[in-house]
Amino acid sequence: FACRYHGWAYDLEGKLISIPNKEGYPDSFQAAEWGLVEVPHVDSYHGLIFATWDPEPVSLRDSLGDMAWYMDAMLDHDAAGTVVVGGVHKWVLEGPRRAL
Repeated sequence: FACRYHGWAYDLEGKLISIPNKEGYPDSFQAAEWGLVEVPHVDSYHGLIFATWDPEPVSLRDSLGDMAWYMDAMLDHDAAGTVVVGGVHKWVLEGPRRAL
C-alpha cells in the first residue's frame, strides 16, 4: 500500500519498497531504516486514520473536540466519502494523536 501524501509504498510486512523521486534523497538514505513500526493504538473517524503511542488513550472523538463537528459536516457526504473544500484549513489538536 502507499501513503497518499508522501507516495512511499510498503509491502504487507511494513517494509518500504518504493519511493518516488528517489534521486532527490541523499546517498546515505537507507530505505530499510524507514519501514513502518507498530503503534499501540490506531482508530479512525470518517475514514481518516489516527494513531497514538499511548496504549490506553482517551477516545478519539473526545480528542478531536470541536474539530469533530467540522469533520462530521464535511466528510462522508458523497459516494466517494469526502467533500473537497478549496482553500487552506488548519487545526491544532491537543494530545498525542497524529493523523495518518
